[in-house]
Amino acid sequence: MKTNQNSALLKRVQSAWNEMEDLREKRNRNKNYTYGNQWCDKVLDDNGCAIREYDKLKNAGREPISNNLIRQLVKSIVGRFRYNLRNNPDNERKNKVFEENMPNELDCRALEEFLISGCCFQKMEKIKQNQSYTTRITNVNPNRIFMEFGKDARGWDCSMIGEIHDMDIADILMRLANGSRGRALSIRIVLDSERVNMESNFPIEPIEDKFRILEVWTNESRECYECHNRKTGEWYLSKTPVKDKHTECRWTIEKVWRCHWMTQSGEVLCQYDSPFKHHSHPYSFKLYPLIDGEVHSLVEDVIDQQKHVNRLITMIDHIMGVSAKGVLFYPDNVLPDGYSWEKLRKAWSRPDSIIPYHPRLKEDKPQQIFSTPSNMGAYEMIHLQMKLFERISGVSGAMQGQSTDNRTGVKLYESQVENANVSLCDIFDTFNAFRHQRNEKVLNI
Repeated sequence: MKTNQNSALLKRVQSAWNEMEDLREKRNRNKNYTYGNQWCDKVLDDNGCAIREYDKLKNAGREPISNNLIRQLVKSIVGRFRYNLRNNPDNERKNKVFEENMPNELDCRALEEFLISGCCFQKMEKIKQNQSYTTRITNVNPNRIFMEFGKDARGWDCSMIGEIHDMDIADILMRLANGSRGRALSIRIVLDSERVNMESNFPIEPIEDKFRILEVWTNESRECYECHNRKTGEWYLSKTPVKDKHTECRWTIEKVWRCHWMTQSGEVLCQYDSPFKHHSHPYSFKLYPLIDGEVHSLVEDVIDQQKHVNRLITMIDHIMGVSAKGVLFYPDNVLPDGYSWEKLRKAWSRPDSIIPYHPRLKEDKPQQIFSTPSNMGAYEMIHLQMKLFERISGVSGAMQGQSTDNRTGVKLYESQVENANVSLCDIFDTFNAFRHQRNEKVLNI
C-alpha cells in the first residue's frame, strides 16, 4: 500500500523532473544541430501557425541546405581529448575495474555529451556475474535523469538524484527480490497491475515488453548516537544508545544517502541505505558551467552562427538556381504538333521553366531570358560568420587540422594550436574533475 511519505517522495521526483525540462529541451535542440537536423526550430508561417523552418522553406519552393560546422567542432575537441589520453598513459589508475570497463571509450562519449548538453552522468554499481560481483561503469542518458541540484559547481548540494528505468522483469526481480520467491511474486503482481492501469507520468517513449520503475536516491537526516568505547578506542554510530560502562554515547543527527526503488504510482518496492564504501549515491555527474543553477553548453554558444551560415548558403543556392535556369517564353500559337505543354516542359532541361504567352507580332519566336546573379556580399558574410564561429567556440582551423596559408610559419601554426588548447582548458579541466570524482567512487564502491 502507498503511504503519505511515498506520495510525498513521488511528488518530489515529479517536481525535480519538471525543473529539468528546460535542460532537456535545450539538449535535444543542441543534439539536432550537432547531428545535422539544423532546420528544426519552430517559426510562424504566413497564417500564424508554428511549423519547422525546413517546412517553411520547402513550402516557399526553396531547398534548405546545411553546412554542419558544429559536428566538426565536436569531433575536433573529442579527438584532442583522445590525443591527450594517448600521450598520457598514466592518467588512469591501474586497476582491474578500469581495464574491464574501458573508461577511455566511455569518457569520449561522455565528453561528446558534455559538449552538446553541458552535462554528463555516469553510474557505478556492483552487478552479479558468474557467481561473483563486479563493478560496472555506464553512461546514463540525461533524458532519463532527475535531480535536485543547487548552485554548487561541484554538485555537493545535490539532495536527490535518480533515474527512470525500463527493465526486464527478470532484472527487476534479481535486484529487488533479495532471494525471496514470495517477495518476487508480490513485486510481479504490483508491476503487472501498474502496467495495465497506469499511464506514464514521464514523457519518455516506453520500451516494448519492459517495466518502468524509478530509482531514487535521497540525502536524508535521522537521529543516531555517537559512541566511543574508551577501552578499545573505537568510535562508531548506533541507532540506539549502547549500554556499556566503557562506552560513552552522545545524541546527534547524521546524513544518510538512501535508495528507493518505486513505481510510477509511488509504491516503494525496495529501499536501503547506501551499501557503498563512499556512503553516497552511485552517480557521478558534472553540469557546466552551472551559473545561478543554469547550464549552457559549448554547442549552444555557436548555434546562431551555424544558423546564419545555413541561411546564407541556402540564399546563394536559391539565387544561383533562379538566375541560371532562365525563363523560356514560348508563343502559344506555335506549339508543335503532338506536343502538350507538359511534354514540352519535360523536353526542356530542368530546372528551366516554360511560360506560354500570346505574341503580338507574327514574327515573334521563342526566346530565353537570363539574368546576372548577384551575391549582395553573401560570400563575404559567410566568411565572416565562419570566423566568428571559430572565435566563439575557441577552436581554430589549425586545431581542426585545416590547411593553412603557405605564408603561415611553423611557429605561428603551433601558436594557434596552443591558443586553442588554452581556450578549451576550462572545458577539459572541468571534465577531468568529473573523471576524478568517478575514479574515486569506483575505487570505494
